[in-house]
Amino acid sequence: MKKVIISLTAVLLLLNLFLPVTVKADVLWEPTDDFFSRNGIKPEIEQRFYIANSPNGFIVKYKSPEDLFTVGSLPNGEEFFVYYKFSYNGKTWGMNTANEYILLENTFIKYDHVSFSEEYADKITSVPENKDCSLKKDYICMKYPGADTFDHVGRDSGENIVARAMFVDENGLEWLFYGYYYGKRNFWVCISDPLNTEYEKREIDLPKLYSKTDPSKEEIAKIAKLDNPDGKIGSVKGKLVVVACICTAALIAVSAYLITRKVKTDD
Repeated sequence: MKKVIISLTAVLLLLNLFLPVTVKADVLWEPTDDFFSRNGIKPEIEQRFYIANSPNGFIVKYKSPEDLFTVGSLPNGEEFFVYYKFSYNGKTWGMNTANEYILLENTFIKYDHVSFSEEYADKITSVPENKDCSLKKDYICMKYPGADTFDHVGRDSGENIVARAMFVDENGLEWLFYGYYYGKRNFWVCISDPLNTEYEKREIDLPKLYSKTDPSKEEIAKIAKLDNPDGKIGSVKGKLVVVACICTAALIAVSAYLITRKVKTDD
């Protein structure tokens, strides 16, 4: 029974970390094309960084999952932001804020606060009610305790903001997790030593990274056909543009013929 209660507590804490923070100033970004509405897809908000890692040495960016129009490539090791994640034709896709679509099968998620929360779920606890969570003066914040990079924030608000979780590391240092604070989102602060930049880096197990390649246009087109064998050469909008161009050209040709014929008749 005790194990069940502990597991349930861990699940609730994870949900608390993953639930989005509502901020009035924040507005969800929406794509400018109609791919989702046209295909009845409701994408999930991902907002995480991924890393390209394909045996081919690169991955391809698409204008749409429906066709083979490519808009570039990313070499292995390159980070890219995925705002929306969704499933289409049995495959998992991501979309960035440039309206570019990327197949996620040859990628992995960059280790972040979500990864840390999943790995250390049994050691992350709720914050005691009497805990002072205010971020006073300068402090160092990072995506997870022991991250390889950090931000130095100089803000002396003294506000007693709410921390969403607590973690005690291997050295006995206390860390608090904040969902949002003055434009910064989802970060940890070492309350025991908030200005320490010589902290012990946490070892992360990452997938083996394949070597990267600078592909030619022909190589990109070849991978595009493998990634999306059902894709068409041209989207619905593209086809409409082609049809419109053909019709316009035909009208111009017919008009030119009629004008020429009229001139000859008049002569």
